[in-house]
Formats: sequence, structure tokens, C-alpha cells
Amino acid sequence: MELRLWLIGLFLVLAAVAESSSIDPNSTDHRYSLSSGGRGLEGLDSQEMLMDSETSRRQLAASRYISYGALKKNAIPCNQRGQSYYNCNKMKKINPYRRGCSVITHCKRFTD
Repeated sequence: MELRLWLIGLFLVLAAVAESSSIDPNSTDHRYSLSSGGRGLEGLDSQEMLMDSETSRRQLAASRYISYGALKKNAIPCNQRGQSYYNCNKMKKINPYRRGCSVITHCKRFTD
């Protein structure tokens, strides 16, 4: 039993040494660096949009800041040009020819 624990410990030490020796200290790729306050994985923001669309869609959908309504095609939260989407007090009728057909637009072609 003691020999097994010793071999497992030796294996873990060798794996850690092999991993640390594969990191080039002169590399400009600092994505996995823990030198910035222990945050690590900082460079992933620039790589985020390079993911396939399904992965990025799921990541955006799981976030607490973007709703499924924001991800819908042709969804216009505010029809006033130049106004913020979240501070649109005048609710004008939205042009039905440029929007998708959904329940909220009262589309005549919408069937359930």
C-alpha cells in the first residue's frame, strides 16, 4: 500500500514538472498567467468570438445580462432612432414589414 502511494506521488510530481517545463517564459501568450492578481485566463476575451456559433450562443444565453428576446432575429426594443433601448418612453408602432412574425407584433400570419 505504501509503495502505491509513493508511486502515485511520484507520478504527480513528474506530471507537474513536465507541465511547468513546457511553459516558455519568453512567450507573449499570457492567457494562462496567474501573475495578474490570481485571476488567470485573461486572454480568453479576445478568443471568445472565434468560437463556433452554437457555443457562443449558449454562452450568451446562459449569461444573466442577455435574454432570449435579445437573441431573437429582427427584435427591435425601441423604434426611436438614436434613443437608448432601455429608456424608450414613447412607444410607437413598429414597422411590421421589417420585423419577424411573433405574438407580440400581432402578426396576422402567426399560427400556433
